[in-house]
Amino acid sequence: MIALIHGPAELLRAEALAELAASCGEDPELVDLNTTRLDGRTVSPSELENACDTMPFLAEQRLVVVEGLLARLAAPTRTKARPGETPEEESGEEPAPETSRGHARSILAHLDHVPPTTLLVLVEESTAGGPALRKLQELSREGRARIITCEKPKRNDLPNWIRARAQHRKVKLDAGAAMDLAEFVGDELRQIDQEIIKLGDYAGGRTVTREDVRKLTPATRAASVFELVDALGSGNGPVAGRLMTHALDVDGEPPLRLLGMIARHYRQLIQLKALQAQGVRTPDIARTLGIFEWKMTGLVNQANRHSFARLEQAMERILAADESIKTGRLTDREAMDVLLAELMSS
Repeated sequence: MIALIHGPAELLRAEALAELAASCGEDPELVDLNTTRLDGRTVSPSELENACDTMPFLAEQRLVVVEGLLARLAAPTRTKARPGETPEEESGEEPAPETSRGHARSILAHLDHVPPTTLLVLVEESTAGGPALRKLQELSREGRARIITCEKPKRNDLPNWIRARAQHRKVKLDAGAAMDLAEFVGDELRQIDQEIIKLGDYAGGRTVTREDVRKLTPATRAASVFELVDALGSGNGPVAGRLMTHALDVDGEPPLRLLGMIARHYRQLIQLKALQAQGVRTPDIARTLGIFEWKMTGLVNQANRHSFARLEQAMERILAADESIKTGRLTDREAMDVLLAELMSS
């Protein structure tokens, strides 16, 4: 039997491999004893065949794991430069792994002859392609191979993936907690999984809230910054002032980084208004700006509060604050306080 595990989601690849390994026997020590790992970038056809053809020891099946083989088979082979030509090595590009056509044919041919006593697992960091994938798809249709694709969830599907993952871990998350993890951790699935475990231990059986996430998850220090830029865009001066003080004095945010986040937000508002004026639909605007669709309502409301001229004026004031800090004309705190006052008065 052959299995291909491929795709960019490292956590899902690792879990799929662990599940396949567990299917090879109930005794982990015997499974480990009957496991061979090969580097697909350098393995020869004979090494692969020998590993697959070896009979399992005190078990019904052995496991052979090969990483990076399909990427190697899909890469173009290197050839010697003819007289007057520049070798690939001198082109400034990374040379492709050296794989002869003969080796590739031998390896592909061996896929037809993997014995039933061996589970050959091919692991690829990216989504595989090329002749080897086509061969495996053919074997899959015949019931002799299994293909497991490990893609990260799409941006708008990430909160649902997080809720499902929490349920798998027997952790209760409220909607706000799931959205905060999606927003501030992003699609780093292993980190999300670790944060869910940590939050579940902290909550001790109760539902994990947004406040728990912001207290325990390091990446969510940015949460107060996002709240700050939302308060600025909404014209809520008191909240913006409190959050700016917290970001500078408690979180220790560098003022120039904070300015960058504020500028990014106002640029998004300008882009949103421009796309609206072109008649672009809200879901398409979200995809263009790389924003969760569920955040669009608030962003649209903020954009509608401002004219193009007002947003451009805000950008000019942000740039002036940046210059004041860099030239030393104002202290960091003075520049930020002046900026806050100007943005709220415009």
